[in-house]
Amino acid sequence: MDMSAPWRAIESPQAVPPEPPPEQSRPGGARLLLAVAGVAVAIAVGAALLVASQQGGQVEVVSGPGASAGLDAGASASGSAEPGATQSILVVEVAGAVAHPGIYSLPVGARVADAIRAAGGYSPDVDPRAAESQLNLAARIVDAQAIHVPRRGEAAAAPASSGTAPASGGAAQASPGPMNLNTATAEQLDTLPGVGPVTAQKIIAAREQQPFRKVDDLVTRKIVPASTLAKFRSLVTVA
Repeated sequence: MDMSAPWRAIESPQAVPPEPPPEQSRPGGARLLLAVAGVAVAIAVGAALLVASQQGGQVEVVSGPGASAGLDAGASASGSAEPGATQSILVVEVAGAVAHPGIYSLPVGARVADAIRAAGGYSPDVDPRAAESQLNLAARIVDAQAIHVPRRGEAAAAPASSGTAPASGGAAQASPGPMNLNTATAEQLDTLPGVGPVTAQKIIAAREQQPFRKVDDLVTRKIVPASTLAKFRSLVTVA
């Protein structure tokens, strides 16, 4: 002991001041740490996005169900029109021994058989032999064509209307001669192959304006097409 400093002899260990206890954590400090950490994370994410944009990166957008449906609708709206939307239509008349006589619209390229099928097919009063001989089921139809399916007994009806009685026993007789286009009634004209009620009225209206001079006037005056006239040319005449 240094005796030159007598005051040290009276120093006691208690004279040394005790170390202060560690400072207890405070709730306010924890919140501050969390806030600092959040700011650091935000800065890191922003920096990463900035780097990605500078490197030419792209952001992929995933469409939901609604967006997908909208794209599908847009594709349909901008797509081409339905096939056949502008397809030409032919209007024909089907009369005689069919289930539903009337006016029918058929696509270009349809056949006589298609027109008869559209009218419900043959009716029970059809004359099968006359239909087979007078109708070309494979022929292509033309616009405004009249298709007449012969009925049973039509061959006998024409002579009866001209004053000729049918033969005994009810057997059908052949017509005594060609039908005069300038005098035939609408009912008689309706019995011609390919001629229905509408075409018969056209023939009568045309002859009232000017009598027919020849059978071909039906075509030149645009009353019936040449294909229809070919079906009954041998059955008519003019006088």
